[in-house]
Amino acid sequence: MDEVTPVVRVELFEDRAAITRKVALPEEGRCTIVLGPLTPLVDERSVSFPGGSGAVVEEVRATRRRQTRLEADPEAISGIEAAWRAAHTRREIAHDRLQRAKEAHKRATQALDAASRATPRALQDPGSPGDWVEGLKTLAAHLRGRIEAVTAAELELDRHTEEDARLKRDLDEARRGRPVFQGFLELSVFVTEPGELLVRYVVPCALWRPAHRAELHTRARGAEADQVSWELRAVCWNATGEDWSDVELICSTARPGDLAEPPPLGEDRVQLQTRGDVVIEAREEEVHLAREPGSRASSEIPGVDDGGEPRTYTAQGQVELRSDGKPVSLVLDRWTSEANVHWQAFPERAAAAVLRTTQPNAASRPLLAGPVELVRDGEGLGRGSIPLVPPGEPFSLGWGSQDGVRIVRRRAHEVKRSKVTGRQTHTFRIELKISHAGAEPCRLELRERLPVSEVKDVTVSDPEAIPPTVADEDGFCRWVLDLSPGDSEHIQLEYVVAAGGRVHLPFHGP
Repeated sequence: MDEVTPVVRVELFEDRAAITRKVALPEEGRCTIVLGPLTPLVDERSVSFPGGSGAVVEEVRATRRRQTRLEADPEAISGIEAAWRAAHTRREIAHDRLQRAKEAHKRATQALDAASRATPRALQDPGSPGDWVEGLKTLAAHLRGRIEAVTAAELELDRHTEEDARLKRDLDEARRGRPVFQGFLELSVFVTEPGELLVRYVVPCALWRPAHRAELHTRARGAEADQVSWELRAVCWNATGEDWSDVELICSTARPGDLAEPPPLGEDRVQLQTRGDVVIEAREEEVHLAREPGSRASSEIPGVDDGGEPRTYTAQGQVELRSDGKPVSLVLDRWTSEANVHWQAFPERAAAAVLRTTQPNAASRPLLAGPVELVRDGEGLGRGSIPLVPPGEPFSLGWGSQDGVRIVRRRAHEVKRSKVTGRQTHTFRIELKISHAGAEPCRLELRERLPVSEVKDVTVSDPEAIPPTVADEDGFCRWVLDLSPGDSEHIQLEYVVAAGGRVHLPFHGP
């Protein structure tokens, strides 16, 4: 028996999809059930039966058929034909409207020409010539209106003509029978009692990726506190050849295609060598500013991508995914949390002040790494990105720059070497000038970075700064400035890097 079975569940992974269909079992006994038409990508090796009772599946075989579009989907051809007939009717109506507009334009042109030829004789009459001039202006305005009507009718006719031609090409192509491939599953089933059987199969050409939308509500717009509204979204693609309508959609971070492999083993050789010069390499280390001391809410270090275990997210309501390859965005989760809003600047990287917020992940599950659409008080700002964020973990977002704050940074480097021992000292002096040309007060946090030594051959002194500051364990010096419109501030920073004569540092003298 042939069976057109409904899709009840679709599970999307990062590179494939698992489709679950519900099959109504016939009466008791052995029978062959043919499921289709399905995607031609279906493979019997991926078929499983996650639920159902009253049947034993003895054999599964996948087949494929080459058909014309008319044979494969006659209802779609009928829909194209109906759309073409409607477009052809609209084109005829637009053509008639254009003809009427041209006739009205012709009559208006004749009336204005006749009035223009009679103008010299009319101006010689003893009556008021102003009435005649006003009449000419009225006829000219009427003619301009007819010209505009003709132009609009021509554009409308061109639009409907293009639509009519496009649908006619689609209909001719469908009638010619462009070949398509369809897949079918043949199930040999022994039914012990009537009921339902769930059939699950995995196919490629369907996937999902996490995406986010964050909106900042500041107190300046009437909110009681600065808040960030968050939406976790799934961007889904379907190009399998199957259209899924009114299905339960599950997005999973599991990787069913990955195989467990042992790590490669190599030789670990230990040998002695004479110690020569020490070459120091500089390494850029990313420091997450949201994770200030004492603010970490998660006691475990998250793994890569999904925190070390597969995560599943169910879309809200029934979902429709057509097999057109176009991205479809769905909302998976929403939450709102209070945010700490502050202006921040890193003059070493950029001479600009950036509005940053620090907010916790108020969801019960991690935020997956992905792009973030940023909206501030109803206005779109652009896109950012976030890494994996565990539940309750604070993280930072940037919301644009403060154009009124200007920062100028100057850096001086002085090198001294001992003639006897060769010991070298590098003195760095940094000067910052900050001015506020905006219209509103601003509290600005500045951070300057000092190198952090990981070897005993290199030492970095404590910073000497005006205003005074101290460096944290990551080497950041921090100042908080309350700037009013028209204010300017001056910051000076000095530190010394010392090393032996046989140490090669990654920076050189001026």
